[in-house]
Amino acid sequence: MILVTASARLRPDTRAEALAAATRMQAATTAEPGCDEYGFWIAVDDPDRILLFERWADQESLAAHLAAPHTREFGAAISTYADGPVAVTRFEVAQAGPLR
Repeated sequence: MILVTASARLRPDTRAEALAAATRMQAATTAEPGCDEYGFWIAVDDPDRILLFERWADQESLAAHLAAPHTREFGAAISTYADGPVAVTRFEVAQAGPLR
């Protein structure tokens, strides 16, 4: 299983545009093979910070996603909406289960 997290602080004047782009990105991505979860959230302590959580079945599915036109388009767009760098981290998980 592959997890990806991302975080960016949006410029307030581009927030609505960025959220609309995120909504389109989420709809396109959740239809992709191997996408187990893909969602955006807003940080409770900062309404201009957008967070992303992705869960992929395998590296091949993630690679196909990264090569998809909608992914490249969103990547270019979010950098124009962000007030600084977008932090993205990939995790490879060998095992997962309930916390309790």
